[in-house]
Amino acid sequence: MSAPVRRGDCEVARTAEELITWIESVEDQFHADDRIEGRLIKAFFEEIRPLGDLAQHKYLGRPGLYLRPKIGDQDYDAEIIDRSSGDEHVTPVEFTSVYRDKYLALRVEYLPQHGVVPMNGPVWRDGTKASGGQIHAEPHWGDDQSRFEHLEATCEKRMAQKLCKPYPPGTIIAIVFDDTVPKQAMPQIKLYFRDTLSKQALDKFRGLFVLGASGRTFWEFGETDFPRSG
Repeated sequence: MSAPVRRGDCEVARTAEELITWIESVEDQFHADDRIEGRLIKAFFEEIRPLGDLAQHKYLGRPGLYLRPKIGDQDYDAEIIDRSSGDEHVTPVEFTSVYRDKYLALRVEYLPQHGVVPMNGPVWRDGTKASGGQIHAEPHWGDDQSRFEHLEATCEKRMAQKLCKPYPPGTIIAIVFDDTVPKQAMPQIKLYFRDTLSKQALDKFRGLFVLGASGRTFWEFGETDFPRSG
């Protein structure tokens, strides 16, 4: 049996392509290997996997640019490292999720099998993964307005907490939200992030990334780009 994933394996600086490939290569272990530390499992699903989604959306094909998860007591969760000019420029990234779900690992496993996963309904497995138990998930939508108001309240609370903490200069905050909503709800959600939450975030942070938990949604606000060398 191979050794379990350890902190040192996670905290390697990788290109976007390398990070995506590594996440795919170890994800099954995070679902099934009970030898992996609990804090690494939490970091994988709440920070490292979203960092991989960020790499997919924004950083493919960028030689000299690396992404590195950071697990520990520092004031942020990842680094974007730009070495394309010959010097090294590091941008810290702080991740926060505006939902909390102890069944997130099951939902993440369900997603590639079905193409979509409800993030706020019941989810369960028949038996164990080792025995081939199947995952089931049921949507529980509620009405669009009540879901939006819940998202808004959760974002306001989380942002208020982040604005009170110290961060290195130039930190970007990345918010991961439940984007498994009806299509007609997305314009209102995007306007909220653009016109309201980004203004709060940019009082303290260099930029704001907004990522959907499904991996499909990505928006950015503020100063989020590195200058290209050349």
